[in-house]
Amino acid sequence: MAASLIVAIGPQNALLIRLGLGRLRGVFAIAAIYVAIDAVLIAVGALGVGSAISSVPLLKFAFSVFAAGFFLLFGLRSLLNAARGTAPFDVQDGQGTIRKAVLVSLLNPGVIFDTIVLVGGVAAQYDDLTQRAIFSLGAVTASSLWFATLAVASYSAGRYVTGAQVWRILDLVVGLLMLILAATLVQDAAGFAAARWG
Repeated sequence: MAASLIVAIGPQNALLIRLGLGRLRGVFAIAAIYVAIDAVLIAVGALGVGSAISSVPLLKFAFSVFAAGFFLLFGLRSLLNAARGTAPFDVQDGQGTIRKAVLVSLLNPGVIFDTIVLVGGVAAQYDDLTQRAIFSLGAVTASSLWFATLAVASYSAGRYVTGAQVWRILDLVVGLLMLILAATLVQDAAGFAAARWG
């Protein structure tokens, strides 16, 4: 379950790929930060916060709206980068890269919803704390495997990826994917609003 949510291309994965293809060694530290954040958020959800949120439809609606806005802004920025033909990565100092990685995790409603509400909510259904811990550990393992694989693969591929055109195509694809995600979330939110207030 966790793997199916994490593998979907979002701002986290897009940033990791961009840094890896740019051959920044810090990409591995960023992958570790992503795993640590996922672990904390899944644990929070497993303690019951995810179930509490999912029981309030308005909160789920708010998450959809905020996530749509987040993906829209990220997508438009990627498309702008594609139009300008920016450098392989736009954050060159280590501290700036780490800050950006943390922001695209903790300020991303999609990450919060997936880890706390969906994965954590399922974990919270187990009455036994040991079972919750085992389920959560499995989810964190999926996160670790995915981000480690993505970091290694993108870093290794970086030696073959050269030229501004390649970066423009990458930004264009990421931007379009983010806009599609935003449109899907807007559609879901509109359906909810129509059903509740229509």
